[in-house]
This record gives sequence, structure tokens and C-alpha cells, in this order.
Amino acid sequence: MNNLFNRNKTFRPQKSHSHGTKRYDLHKHAQATLGNGDMRNAVALPEGEDLNEWLAVHTVDFFNEISIVYGTILEFCTCESCPEMRAGPKFEYLWKDNKEYKTPAKLAAPEYIDMLMTWVEELLSDETLFPTREGVPYCRGFQSVSLRTRILLAL
Repeated sequence: MNNLFNRNKTFRPQKSHSHGTKRYDLHKHAQATLGNGDMRNAVALPEGEDLNEWLAVHTVDFFNEISIVYGTILEFCTCESCPEMRAGPKFEYLWKDNKEYKTPAKLAAPEYIDMLMTWVEELLSDETLFPTREGVPYCRGFQSVSLRTRILLAL
């Protein structure tokens, strides 16, 4: 498996939006509006734009930003120093993917994060869920997939 945060890798290319596409233009629009201090305007769907395209752009951009943050944290969070994936003393995250882990399993935080980021990367690379060619329709449940992906990345 081609893992995102494999300890043997020092660089991982980010997901990108193809230059000259509608998604690239939306990405540039999002970047331009983020710095103006008006968060409502920064996340608002531009007039006349497709909601699914807008969500796809923000999901990919969020993945890229979280990848950078996680990459810096993992240097200090090892399997020995972070033996569990937790959110404070009361909440522990268990991994289940119906492939390798068919029942919820305890993982060290770096392993959990690696599994999560690899899973999200696979979703983003799935053309049936996140089409990159213009004119290809999004699947019926795309908005819930996009939302669930962003929620999981916010861990």
C-alpha cells in the first residue's frame, strides 16, 4: 500500500487541480477570498457555480492543508509516544475499514492517521466520487461523501 506518511518518505506531492479547468478556477477564487478576512464570503458558493464542484475544491484543499499539519505533528508523535489515537482522556478512536480491519481496532496515533489519510487519498483519487474531467457528473451521494471526508479530516 502506498501510504501517505510512510516513515521512509520525506516528500509527498499534494493533490492538485488541473490548470485551465473549472475546478482550478474555483480553487484560485477560494484562495483569493480567504485572505480578505470575510469568512462568510470566503466559503460562499460563487454565483452561477456548481455546488458539487465547489465542495470538491474545498475537500481537496482541506486534505492538502491537513496533510501538511499532520506531517509536522508525526515527527513528534511516534507509536511509542502516542500509542493510542485519542481526543483527550475520555475519547479513543478505533479504526475499521472492512478490508484489513473488519472490527474496530486500537491503533497508535501515527498508524491511525496514516490509515485515515490513505483512505481519504483513495477517495479523492476515485473518479466515480471526485471526477476530475469537466462535464462528468458527480455521483448521487457526493455531498454526503464530501462532508464525511471533511469531518474525518478534522479529527
